[in-house]
Amino acid sequence: MRYRQSPLHAAGAGLLVALVVLVLMSASALALVRMVSTSLLVAGNFAFRQAAVLATDSGAEAAIAWLGKHRDSAFLFSNQPDHGYYASVAPGTDLTGQGGSAATTAVDWGGDGCRAQSSPSCLQPSPASTLDSAGNRTRYLIQRLCRSNGSPDAAANSCLLKQSGGASSSRNQLSYGASSRFQPDDAVYYRITVQARGPRNTTAFTQTLVHF
Repeated sequence: MRYRQSPLHAAGAGLLVALVVLVLMSASALALVRMVSTSLLVAGNFAFRQAAVLATDSGAEAAIAWLGKHRDSAFLFSNQPDHGYYASVAPGTDLTGQGGSAATTAVDWGGDGCRAQSSPSCLQPSPASTLDSAGNRTRYLIQRLCRSNGSPDAAANSCLLKQSGGASSSRNQLSYGASSRFQPDDAVYYRITVQARGPRNTTAFTQTLVHF
């Protein structure tokens, strides 16, 4: 006896196939939407990152302007934490908060007294700037590249210098050496570390070396 499929049975099988195809198409569409959303998120994060990096320029300019006001005074021979300035470089300084437990000196970028880093020594950066057009705030830390506070030509001090032509056989030499070689025309280097924070907790750091 030949088995004949009823129209109702054929319709049920067709409906099942259609449902399977519909599920597959829905899954493909969902995957495409998620892929596009991820691409947009990555592009947005990159744009925020670039804006934060650009914002650090204004922080460096503000730090240079502050240094320029005091360049010829003994004001820079000692720490000025209210202005984010330190007259010497502390060993083991974690400038970005990524140094972990090995760092002995941290920077209070988060305004919590360095509790998150649990470091025994805490450096205070400058007050935060006002929000820029992209929603970023900047803070800076200025460190004079000397081993200790005080005058750079003191016998017990040693600083990173941009030496004048008369100080050595090569002009404009970068030297971290004995302070007894300090000459009136030499210039001490200052390291400026700028942090910018913006939307989506975007954070960027840049560093600049300057002398006067």
